[in-house]
Amino acid sequence: MKALLVFAHPRKESFTHALVHRVTEALVANGAEVTVRDLYKLGFDPVLRGEDTIHIENGKFVREATSFPPDVQTEMDLIAESDLLVYIFPSWWNGMPAMMKGYVDRVFQHGFAYSFESDEPRKLFSTKKAIFFTPTGQPQNADRSLTPLDQAMKFLTSDWLFNSNNAQVIDHVFYGRVPYLTSEELENYLLDAEFRIQ
Repeated sequence: MKALLVFAHPRKESFTHALVHRVTEALVANGAEVTVRDLYKLGFDPVLRGEDTIHIENGKFVREATSFPPDVQTEMDLIAESDLLVYIFPSWWNGMPAMMKGYVDRVFQHGFAYSFESDEPRKLFSTKKAIFFTPTGQPQNADRSLTPLDQAMKFLTSDWLFNSNNAQVIDHVFYGRVPYLTSEELENYLLDAEFRIQ
């Protein structure tokens, strides 16, 4: 199995980085071939520019994009060759970091992640699975059920993003109160992530 892990956090000492390390180890231990994409380390350009949207005129898709910028094409190729897509990013102001949102805007483009035939969506990721991990500073329900903020974020990220292209979302896991927890409590989160990735 080929796994692609994409994450966004600028600080190496963050819990997000610890989560990436642990999830990568678990995937490798399970025999996966893992490619890790650190969007900050790569210097990925998250800005969607006009030339990235030349296939849209007057609010309608008028053609398939025939070429993409080299940095975007690299990410598309990695997605295309992967069976499992893993996305790890913190919740900042109840949303993705701008770096991750820019990655989605630029990489999940019409003609790659989705397309249309006679105004009906043609979903292009039907052979792929995806899992999301989102550390957050928000409180968490005692029973680990999603809070209203987590539900909203899940709907706008993993649910919407992958339901639009037919990938199977395994889970979107939120780890709450991260800045306020002890190292033992954070270790429990890491163990949980290991379990979920198997």
